Amino acid sequence: MRINLPVTQQPYDFSGDELLVSCTNTKGEITHCNPAFVRVSGYRYEELMGQPHNIIRHPDMPAAAYKDLWRTVGRGEPWTGLVKNRCKNGDHYWVRANVTPIMDAGRPRGYMSVRTK
Repeated sequence: MRINLPVTQQPYDFSGDELLVSCTNTKGEITHCNPAFVRVSGYRYEELMGQPHNIIRHPDMPAAAYKDLWRTVGRGEPWTGLVKNRCKNGDHYWVRANVTPIMDAGRPRGYMSVRTK
């Protein structure tokens, strides 16, 4: 399990009207993210591209949640869950993550995640 540090245990607030969007390939590497995702994460766009999506994983999140996510989307099914993410500076924010496989010939070729407050 990836342990991202530092951790401040300080909440980061963002507007409930924003959608945090990211796309990954089947390896979980970020291939796209919208400006709201970039801003809330605290990383620059260039720092995020090509990185494993777990760059924003908060150490408080149980590994079982991600095991369930990958098992579900790997079967081509959407997954929804509450996730505590970590900002680059160690602050955190909670989201409802909706992860949808992007299918090609019946197999996932990537994933799109849309998160709300």
